[in-house]
Amino acid sequence: MPFTRRHFTPPSLRLRTFLRANRYFLLGVLLLILANLYLVLTRQQGEALIAINQLRTPTWDLVFINGTRLGEPIAYVVVILVALTYRIRTAIFAAATGAAVAVFTGLLKLYFAQARPMRYFFDNFETTWNDLNLFEENMRNWGDTSFPSGHSASAFALYSFICFNVRRPKVLISILCFLLAIEVAFSRMYLLYHFLRDVTAGAFIGLLIAILMFFLQWKVFPDSTLLNDGIWWTRKSRVPPVEENITPD
Repeated sequence: MPFTRRHFTPPSLRLRTFLRANRYFLLGVLLLILANLYLVLTRQQGEALIAINQLRTPTWDLVFINGTRLGEPIAYVVVILVALTYRIRTAIFAAATGAAVAVFTGLLKLYFAQARPMRYFFDNFETTWNDLNLFEENMRNWGDTSFPSGHSASAFALYSFICFNVRRPKVLISILCFLLAIEVAFSRMYLLYHFLRDVTAGAFIGLLIAILMFFLQWKVFPDSTLLNDGIWWTRKSRVPPVEENITPD
């Protein structure tokens, strides 16, 4: 079903309406976060990562090496370009969402300065290190910027924001956005870039930023015709009202 203007009509800003409209997506994300949090609290750090690493195959390498890019700036550029054709306001705040994620997660990474999995295992668990299915040297990250996962935060922020703004077909969009966000988060562990705790925190941060930006976009010049129009749908392209020609008796 092709997208039309009605798929992007301005939503109600009531919290209750927002929760009802996005209940499937929000429920899925929150359950995922809670399940991950349980594993983080009850398992040794790196245990989930080691299990995921044992699943490595050339096919999964191809899937996740390319799939992780869905949480990178190029994904935002594509979404912004598409959003510009429908509503300039949404395009601007999609960009603001990405900027907010980059700044916030960047500051947290500097503050916590947690070792990446490569560094963590190499320094503390030699046996585990030797058992890992390591990637090529140019794909290894030895830094101290593990917590939180910027890619996970970026993906959950972007695809949550998309889900909140697209009103139809809601269930399909909710499922698609949920799966895309999960794919990015999982890829960060598969590629040995982040622990489960990192992607869980990133998912939660991304969700919160997306909710904030969704509501904020309608608080800034809410009646601006320029912002509410898109490059495709503009005032000039709107169909004028039908006038009845009444012939006098």
